[in-house]
Amino acid sequence: MAKDQRNLTRLLENVQDQELPTSAAIWRDAPSAPAKDLAQSPDPLMTRSESPPANLKRSNLIYRHLVMSIVTSAAMALLVLWFCQRFYQQEIAPRLAAQTTVTTKSAEPQTAAVELAKAEEKIAALQQQLDVIRREQLSAQQSTRESLERISGVLKNPQLAPQPAIPAAGQPGTARIADAAPQISPTQAEFILLKERNRLIQYGDEAIATGMRKPLSAIVEYLRDPGTQHLHEAAQVEYMRVVRSIQFMQRDDPGYRLPLAELFKGQNLREEADVKPEALLKLLADHQQPWEVRVRVCFLLLGSNAPETNAKLIAAIKDDPSLEVAKHAQLALEQRIQRRFRIFDIPAIDEWWQAQGQ
Repeated sequence: MAKDQRNLTRLLENVQDQELPTSAAIWRDAPSAPAKDLAQSPDPLMTRSESPPANLKRSNLIYRHLVMSIVTSAAMALLVLWFCQRFYQQEIAPRLAAQTTVTTKSAEPQTAAVELAKAEEKIAALQQQLDVIRREQLSAQQSTRESLERISGVLKNPQLAPQPAIPAAGQPGTARIADAAPQISPTQAEFILLKERNRLIQYGDEAIATGMRKPLSAIVEYLRDPGTQHLHEAAQVEYMRVVRSIQFMQRDDPGYRLPLAELFKGQNLREEADVKPEALLKLLADHQQPWEVRVRVCFLLLGSNAPETNAKLIAAIKDDPSLEVAKHAQLALEQRIQRRFRIFDIPAIDEWWQAQGQ
């Protein structure tokens, strides 16, 4: 009996801080204790050892079920989302794109047709306006042409010009109808003025384009004519335009040289310096030569020692048909005499030359 008590005390010490499962619990009693009394009186230690393991197992199962439910729900949600997205991309998106394309294509022709119709209407309206403007211009040009022709015919017909008044000499006069003098309206006078201005502009354009003296001489005639007093300012403007253009425009080639083999055949001249001043002056006076040749001669006459060189240069300034040659002749003269003149100021050049002669 004492041995059994020691064994029980040892077992109780081992399970003091440890909860053992039911299968690990050992209970020993006295051999004389009946089995019925053991079954009727349960041990408190056995009760404490059986209850906690059951609760812990139940909590573990609930936690596992909760985790599995959450994972399963998330997996199902992801699967459903993937399936829906795949279905949308494969079935719905192509149909929406096709429907949008069809709608856009059907709307574009309608929009283009409407814009084309509007553009055609605008073009038709502009065409009508243009036709009206053209008809008005043609009518104005026709009336202007008829007026100018009528005025020109009146001015050119000597019979319609007013006869000079005959002073009375004490003789009885002859009864006759007074001559009809042409009456020019202000509009017709303005047309005549515009025509003369256009002629002056044409002279200026021709002089600048060709570099010839003849159109500039026509402008100078307008300046000198007392009958064109109302055109003096216009003629002066055109003269200044031509002169400034000739002054600052370079027509000649800086690298041009005299074709000695063609100009002096049989003389075996190799350099321009070998040409005598008399031959150069002869080339300058020959207006049949190209103007480039005469311009180059003016440059070569800078070092000429011939006494008539200045006179020949002044003659070229006054009479040469090319304004380019006249310009270079004046430049050569100014460098020779070390004096400057206004471009084509022929009266000042003549005055200086006469002073030199005296």
